[in-house]
Amino acid sequence: MFLSSCARMHESSSKKNEKIYNYAVLSQRMRKEVLENYIVDVAVVGGGIAALRSAIAARKKGRDVLLISKGKAGKSGCSLISEGILNGTFGEDDSPELFYKDIMKGSGDVADPDLVKVLAENARDAVLSLEGIGVSYVREDGKLSLDLSGGNSVARTVRIDPPGPGCGKVIPKKLYEQARAEGVAFLEGYSVVKVFTKDGAVNAALAYNGESFVYIQCPSLVLATGGGGKLYTQTTNPNGITGDGYYLAHDAGASLVDMEYVQFFPTVALRSYLVLPFIFTDGATMVNSENERFLERYDPDLKEKTTRDRMSRAIFTEAMEGRGHEGGVYISYADIPEKLRGTKYKKEVDFFKSKGIDVAKEKLHVRPACHFFMGGVKIDEKCATDVAGLYACGECAGGVHGANRLAGNALAEALVFGEIAGKSAADHSMGASFVSADVDAYIASLPDETGGTKESEHLEELRELAWTSLGIIRSEKPLEETLGTLRALSEDYRGVESVGSLKHYFELRNAIHVLRTIAGAAHARTESRGAHYREDHPQTRPEWKKALIVKSDLSLVTDPRQVTG
Repeated sequence: MFLSSCARMHESSSKKNEKIYNYAVLSQRMRKEVLENYIVDVAVVGGGIAALRSAIAARKKGRDVLLISKGKAGKSGCSLISEGILNGTFGEDDSPELFYKDIMKGSGDVADPDLVKVLAENARDAVLSLEGIGVSYVREDGKLSLDLSGGNSVARTVRIDPPGPGCGKVIPKKLYEQARAEGVAFLEGYSVVKVFTKDGAVNAALAYNGESFVYIQCPSLVLATGGGGKLYTQTTNPNGITGDGYYLAHDAGASLVDMEYVQFFPTVALRSYLVLPFIFTDGATMVNSENERFLERYDPDLKEKTTRDRMSRAIFTEAMEGRGHEGGVYISYADIPEKLRGTKYKKEVDFFKSKGIDVAKEKLHVRPACHFFMGGVKIDEKCATDVAGLYACGECAGGVHGANRLAGNALAEALVFGEIAGKSAADHSMGASFVSADVDAYIASLPDETGGTKESEHLEELRELAWTSLGIIRSEKPLEETLGTLRALSEDYRGVESVGSLKHYFELRNAIHVLRTIAGAAHARTESRGAHYREDHPQTRPEWKKALIVKSDLSLVTDPRQVTG
């Protein structure tokens, strides 16, 4: 049998550099794909900040930890493109209670209050802990320099030093170095395609790299795969962010929550560069193709300081009504003081100049793009899901942000809940038994690979469908049509005997399923709240102050939210 030649090998768990053994070839498919096996206490799926933080936390508890990542751990995913802004209660005028209230208000009062409290109470220490591994923040006279980010009532946002395009990549870099030093093992270039369960508990996972499978036997598994931004044509997210964790959790029996809430970053330049909202507090303005400061018509009080969701809708509407350019509008830096352009925004100004754009003299074209999934795997305060031994954190988890995420909360969330997930997974694995899964039967059930591009072509069509029907502005008829299309596609690929590319088949399978959860929740929520805007139901309705939970069979249940504190 498959596991007959396997025996778990031990070294003293007290040794920091304990190795996880990679067992020899165990079986093969018809196509000569090598299948190898790992037996570990904790498997972590993902390669960004939340995943690395989880792996380190579990390893510090003396557990054998394997981190499995699609790309290079610490050098792939959304962590690489982050602008390095993090929230915490650093100011004398701030407190966890005030932070909690701001998050709940920003969430449309539908975030999970228990999860919000965890973030509000732990963000400060989590952010400061990075200084111990070599991450620096902007300081003035030795004190942290605090910015006021959108949705926050006080200045509580710190910036990586030196600030500038992609400066946030130092965080995963330093965490990767720490994980290596702690003895975390890495399996890079592999996507987990199946999480196995036995009697309602995790017992194994299967990973694939386009050529071969790897089998991982584990009593605890952490999903930290990020969001699903690459399911949309216009996105800030890099390749690989395709909602894999959502599918894996659902397939294993866990629930998802808040899937209708997808955040669109309003001001994206040059396809993926995020123009942060600080510029508007320093004098930048936004105009349409007619040189009109149009935001006054959408939010007369806040204008350019409006929320991301309102700004995205305004830009989208201007473009649709012919007052935009290539789906976007323009930002003028002209009224930002020259001194600030040469100091605070120097790296940004120099970056655009290197691309042939002198923002001191000409307007910058920006447009909205899919940026962040507020929804995700439903977790409790210990990052546990409905399935024993299965945990989720970071953007893969839902409930922390509700209908809208505050600027600066994404990285703080990854740090706080990444550590909690790792500790919880480690605790669960202690004394747990190792139960094998019938992986050979699963592999035998997969379609044959014949070559071709059918699946990748369908993926591109799905991305366009998501942008037009599940994007910034939604309404009943397109949502119903999209649900019908996705159901039909799901049926077409269920039990299919052959595919062009098995790797793209897995991505397409995941995409179809995840988009069904978004479409179903968006169709069910007959109101507008936060990032979810229904053109046919533009009002926020008090009876909808509840979360939508998508069960693993795609049925929907509601969870009323009670704001406390």
